[in-house]
Amino acid sequence: MNLVHHLIVADRLRERVGGARCPRGPLLLGALTPDAHSLQPGLGRACVHPPDGADHVGFVIGALEPPDALDSAAGRAFALGCICHLVADESTRTNRYHLPPHAPSGFMALPPAARPSPQRTLDVMETARLLMRARVHHWLRPLSDELIDGKRWETLGRFPFEGGRGLMLIVEPLAGVAAHCAGESLRRIHASEHAAALLRR
Repeated sequence: MNLVHHLIVADRLRERVGGARCPRGPLLLGALTPDAHSLQPGLGRACVHPPDGADHVGFVIGALEPPDALDSAAGRAFALGCICHLVADESTRTNRYHLPPHAPSGFMALPPAARPSPQRTLDVMETARLLMRARVHHWLRPLSDELIDGKRWETLGRFPFEGGRGLMLIVEPLAGVAAHCAGESLRRIHASEHAAALLRR
């Protein structure tokens, strides 16, 4: 999965847990966070990507900073974003999905008049605005807040954000893969001893 795909999975998870209690900015930032290791030489992927089959929920809760992060809605949203990133990576590592030649990134531009369901679109400008405004108040050890901030700006320099585009259609199989990864993330959260702390209103 690329970074923008992780944002789509996070949004699908947000729909399932109830958007009103899950601030979107921190959620999106959390969905990028596990890949922030790439901005520091010598900090390997394994430090924030536990092996397949690991307890991703427990891993995130154990590495989450500050210790009282789950006391705020923003902290819980950030943790949910991190969890769905790790679950999506595991879910797609062995089952590769192939995007169609006409939409290799998983997105197609839509004319202004076309309005498919919100679950099948990415509002590029709104997502970019939320990412730019989100503040790093939570992080995962051993990542720093500076690395997470850097990953945010790296993402905003990629397609489709770099072109200032409007509404994009999320094409198959990305739409289906994102829905599957969100569902699997929620299943693991509900199975965890931390479910009540993560999903409380």
